[in-house]
Amino acid sequence: MAEPIKVGIWGLGRAGTTMHIPELKKFPDLFQVVAGCDIIPEREKHLHDSFPDAFFTTDNNEFLQYKEMDMVSIAIRSQEHVEYTRLALEAGKIVFLEKPFGLSEADADELEKLDAQYPGKIYFRHNRRFESAFHHIREIMAKGLLGNIYEIKLCRHRFQFRNDWQTMLECGGGQLNNWGPHLIDHSLRLLDSPLKEVWADMKRVTALGSAEDHIKIIFKGENGRLIDLEISDGITIPGPVYFIAGTRGTLLCEDESQLRMKYLDPAWKMPPLGADPGTPAIGCGYGGEIKPQWIEECIPVAPADGANMQDIYGRVYAAVRDGVPFPVTIAEAMEVVRTTAKIRKMCPVQGINGAE
Repeated sequence: MAEPIKVGIWGLGRAGTTMHIPELKKFPDLFQVVAGCDIIPEREKHLHDSFPDAFFTTDNNEFLQYKEMDMVSIAIRSQEHVEYTRLALEAGKIVFLEKPFGLSEADADELEKLDAQYPGKIYFRHNRRFESAFHHIREIMAKGLLGNIYEIKLCRHRFQFRNDWQTMLECGGGQLNNWGPHLIDHSLRLLDSPLKEVWADMKRVTALGSAEDHIKIIFKGENGRLIDLEISDGITIPGPVYFIAGTRGTLLCEDESQLRMKYLDPAWKMPPLGADPGTPAIGCGYGGEIKPQWIEECIPVAPADGANMQDIYGRVYAAVRDGVPFPVTIAEAMEVVRTTAKIRKMCPVQGINGAE
């Protein structure tokens, strides 16, 4: 086995502490956390609770000059992601960048330039690209059991009065930049076609800052498929996280753990096109004359490829040390950034909550 990658975590807040540290601890033979940096000195404890020998500093320059560090995991505030990526690359480090990767088309342009200047040095943390339910549903779609997929609904619903910096537009906050990159990436992949058009609406419902906490986005692919995406902090009864509608069946996933399907028996042939223009007999003509043969299943989420979004660091290691292509390309990551920026421009936030 090749030597472990020595990692420094830049930002030891919620993402750095509750996401990156647990993910890295899953791969003790592949990664060695050697450093951490945060502007809040007390966060040294969060680092040393898991990695007691790691170097800690509140000084960015001192952190980047730490020679024992091969890679920087960037988990600081959203509006600083592109600048910190540049600084880390200039210091000779590999970068693993937390989402949102950028907040504008100019950010996407800059990241593309940096990727060209430092090839093979930037990796994008679209960890939900490896979500088990996402992979399992993709496998089912590929088998054709549901027929021609014409509409997909993606939802993440909850109800909360959030008041941190991620609810402030001036800090790059809002659900478009929080949950948005995950599900926009899912949407663009599930289209299985180039994007033809997009429509969006954004509202501030319960958030106590200036940014949106309820977003609705409709994607239409050149193949005619629709993706209906909804993310909300203002819905008390959550909808299913996945709903897949095809010409031969439907799939419903309530909570990423079970898949419920009802589809036509693959041996059952679709009736030929053609309708009778005459007047139906009393009680007929509502479609009950044709008797489909249905199969109904409820199965646990268990993709054949074993995908799990906690394994993303393992994929980074395989790319850096073994030359295995990283599944999230620069083109795919920047398509998400540009799509998000386009939606932000086209759709001002409407405030409709009572806390004005």
